[in-house]
Amino acid sequence: MEKNKIKEKIFLNKNNHDLITELKEKGIINKDILNALKKVPRELFVNKTFAQRAYENMALPADCGQTISQPYVVAYMIDCLKLKITDQVLEIGTGTGYQAAIISHLCQKIYTVEIFNELLSQAKINLEKLKIKNVIFKLGSGIKGLKEKIFFDAIIVSATTEEIPPELFQNLKKNGKLIFPKKYSLEDQKLILIEKKGENNFEKKELFDVKFVPILEEGIDY
Repeated sequence: MEKNKIKEKIFLNKNNHDLITELKEKGIINKDILNALKKVPRELFVNKTFAQRAYENMALPADCGQTISQPYVVAYMIDCLKLKITDQVLEIGTGTGYQAAIISHLCQKIYTVEIFNELLSQAKINLEKLKIKNVIFKLGSGIKGLKEKIFFDAIIVSATTEEIPPELFQNLKKNGKLIFPKKYSLEDQKLILIEKKGENNFEKKELFDVKFVPILEEGIDY
């Protein structure tokens, strides 16, 4: 019993520094990403019920039946995009804004799209608290691209889908990168990194197994 209490105390004392140390041990060594993680307190983006677990390297439940992704997966996906400070990024699936907040420190501008109005409102409040100004919020699905003719250096999709609609690739610049979790079956998902080499020329790389909530395409008013 006493050992359990000690373990719980250590667990509750974990902070952002501990999380970043763990991510380094797992191979996240990009200094820009690590510095961005330092600036973004995950506890701000986590449901209060799970606040004590904010700095554990695991996905956590969010409102509207969604999740806040595992920090390692977030950092890994961002690392794959090889972002430059002059880049424009499109994020599909804002959630509570954690990933968008990190990316905001690594690019010129990020457009982020969320289908749940409630989550989008939370994300706006969270990023405002951090005084982040280079994020443009949009309500909707986003998986079929933006109506505006905007071209992005990178696109990151935070929900699983069997295929990326061709419309979304229209928003991607030549030599731009897109990363998403591909659904193969009910239990099988893998991260896929795609680089656009030309109008109809794409280079695809399969990464590792993941578990994401499914993409939603219909309008949701809450």
